[in-house]
Amino acid sequence: MLKEGSLDGLATAARSGNHESMASLYAAFRPMVVLRCRAELDRAVSDSAADAACVAVLTAVCDGSETNQPFLRLLYASTSVAIARAVSDGFAVGPLPPPTTLPVVERDVLVLRLIVGLDNEETAISLARTTDQVSLDLHRALQRLRKLPSPNAIREMLVST
Repeated sequence: MLKEGSLDGLATAARSGNHESMASLYAAFRPMVVLRCRAELDRAVSDSAADAACVAVLTAVCDGSETNQPFLRLLYASTSVAIARAVSDGFAVGPLPPPTTLPVVERDVLVLRLIVGLDNEETAISLARTTDQVSLDLHRALQRLRKLPSPNAIREMLVST
């Protein structure tokens, strides 16, 4: 996946005003934000929410307000806020099962691991959890999804993103 600390390193360089590092950082994290937003929101609003999350991340990096936490945690939090705003504004949720089907943390682990493509450690950093907790959450989420009425429900949800 990502080289360990590569996003943190780019964020540190970007904070110092290095425009090339800022561009590299943006190029590295934007695809992850877009994938997550498309998984959790309707296509009509997902790209707008992704743009809002990216602006929030870049703003936090530029003003240095989030230097105490790993970059992946900042990215997760900013994207979560953008998604929550879109949902509260009445936009439909995306192709994943509604939060009533899965507990929030299991849903987040599922999205970060299977859709965004983070590994166990990166997901743990993003969610401020241990790698063991992430493994258990993913296992539980998949067990719950296997109990859905359609045998192809998981595949249909993941393919439609």
